[in-house]
Amino acid sequence: MKLTLNTETLTEALRPVGRHVPTRPDSPAAAGLRLTATEDTLCLIAAGDPATSAGTALPASVHEVGTAVLPGRMLHGLARTLPAGQPLDITVDERFAHLQFGGTRISIPILNTDEYPRQPDLPKAVGTVAGKVLAAAVHQIAVAAGADDTLPMLTGIRVELVGNTLKLTATDRYRLAIRQIPIQRTVRRAPAARCVIPAKALRATVSDFRRAESVTVGLPAAEGQRFSLSTGALTVTHRPLDAKHYPDIDKVVPTSFATQVVLERAALIEALTRAVAVARDYVPVNLAVQPGGPVVITGGSRDEGRTREELTARSAKGEPIRISFSPGFLLAGLRVLKSRSVQLDLTTEHRPAVLHSPGVDRAELRYLLMPVRTASDAPAPN
Repeated sequence: MKLTLNTETLTEALRPVGRHVPTRPDSPAAAGLRLTATEDTLCLIAAGDPATSAGTALPASVHEVGTAVLPGRMLHGLARTLPAGQPLDITVDERFAHLQFGGTRISIPILNTDEYPRQPDLPKAVGTVAGKVLAAAVHQIAVAAGADDTLPMLTGIRVELVGNTLKLTATDRYRLAIRQIPIQRTVRRAPAARCVIPAKALRATVSDFRRAESVTVGLPAAEGQRFSLSTGALTVTHRPLDAKHYPDIDKVVPTSFATQVVLERAALIEALTRAVAVARDYVPVNLAVQPGGPVVITGGSRDEGRTREELTARSAKGEPIRISFSPGFLLAGLRVLKSRSVQLDLTTEHRPAVLHSPGVDRAELRYLLMPVRTASDAPAPN
């Protein structure tokens, strides 16, 4: 194999593909990147990680066609050191790949091509979404995903095709985030499909697609198939998590509320941040809502520092209520909302509360929090 291409072109192509090279490969060959030169194209494939794969194609002047597997992390690291805008010659013999530009020549060993894992088959495309919208939605939803590896299905984001929307959901049992984004379906009668993808991996992937005007989404239609995102020459796949017992979200989301209050987002964040500074983020904060009066926020305990703040509500209607939350969870939801004001929809002090931007439809971000029971909630002794 022998070819010439631009150093900057190679560096840009390796950036999204190289991150999918496994850190703990199952075999020496799996630690590689497969390069295939055909006619005027160089294809880069990272398929050594059983959970994820990536591939792209870039223009090249191919002098001799062929395939070679090069150490992935070595090549990825070298590409970041290459000077921009210079011609790079790559020549592969039986043992080494030789990279040459200017007066520099670098030789790196090649890996066994026959032992390299096969790239997984792509699922059927269900539609296209805007890359910027997808990236923003995933980052908003991911804050509610779990971090407990003993419950792997809760560490993921559920991706679901619902009508003409792509519905994203994440929960760790104590909070829940839901966001729907429009999708241009590729076929009118595409069956409803869903899967759960590791949140950390999906966040990294969508960052590579955020500048794409159109991203093609592939959802698995059968067991063993992958989830995929594609734009231009770049394709990334993820193996779904086992989510047979994923929580029934529809049963959790309240549909009617006893109290609704709208507050300035920045003021609420500042009040909660001060409460955390005084009493740490695991000490619940209490919100007392009295329509017609201020919203009183208290934090801390008798044995430690305490805070008490009054916030003027933009609007408050319904029944008076006193409810407690984990300040860390509430802050996480507030930070992913970008509106100047936020609305809290409340039912009772023991049922989930819904946090969202006021005046938006159900397709926008909704963040649900389970209230925290405090000592004052305990029944009186007999």
